[in-house]
Amino acid sequence: MRAESALILLNGEMRDARAVRAAAKGADVLICADGGARHAAALRLIPDFVVGDMDSGGRKIPSAGITFVVDPSQDRSDLDKALDLARRLGVKRLVVAGVRGGGLDHELVNFAALEESRHGFDLAVIDGGVARLLGPGRHALPAAKGARFSLLAAPRARVSLSGARFSLRNEVLRRGSRGLGNRAEGKVSLTVREGRVWVIDAARFRG
Repeated sequence: MRAESALILLNGEMRDARAVRAAAKGADVLICADGGARHAAALRLIPDFVVGDMDSGGRKIPSAGITFVVDPSQDRSDLDKALDLARRLGVKRLVVAGVRGGGLDHELVNFAALEESRHGFDLAVIDGGVARLLGPGRHALPAAKGARFSLLAAPRARVSLSGARFSLRNEVLRRGSRGLGNRAEGKVSLTVREGRVWVIDAARFRG
C-alpha cells in the first residue's frame, strides 16, 4: 500500500474533533499509534493501521479491515513507530493529533520526534489550533489581517518575514520567545533560508 497523505492519532488529548475529522477526510491513510485507536473509535473513524507495543488498548477495537503492526520495542515511542510506518508507505503530507497530554515527558518527546529531520514530511499538528513545521523556501501564510501567529525555531532557523507587525529580515531565530505573538497586517510571507520553523495558529486546519 502506498499513500501520499496520512493522519496519525496519538493517545493524548483530542482538543478539536471537527479538525480531526476534516483531516481524516483529506488523508489517504489513518494510522493510530496504539491508544490513539480509542480516539478513532470515539470519532467513528476506522484506522487503516494500528501500530505500537499495544500496551495502551490499541487492540481493544473491532479489527475488521485494520492492519495491526505490533512492535514491542521499548527503545522507541509509539509515535516513532507510526512515523516509520508512514515513511515506509511513502507519505509526504502528514497531520498528527493527540500530541499533548499524558505527561510532560511524553509531550516533549513527541515534539522532538516530530522535529526529527530524517522523516522529511510536510507536517502539521492539530491541537485546538494548527502548528506547521516549515523548511527552506518561501511560504505564504494564510493569516487574515489581525490574526495572531507565532514562530518557533526547530531548533534554529534563518528567516525573513513580511506582512506582519514585527517583520524579520534574514535574521536568526533560536528556540525561545522571539517570534511569539506576532500579528498579520497584510499578505504574510515567510522565507526560511536555513533550518526549520514551526508556524503556530497562522490558520485553522481546513483539510
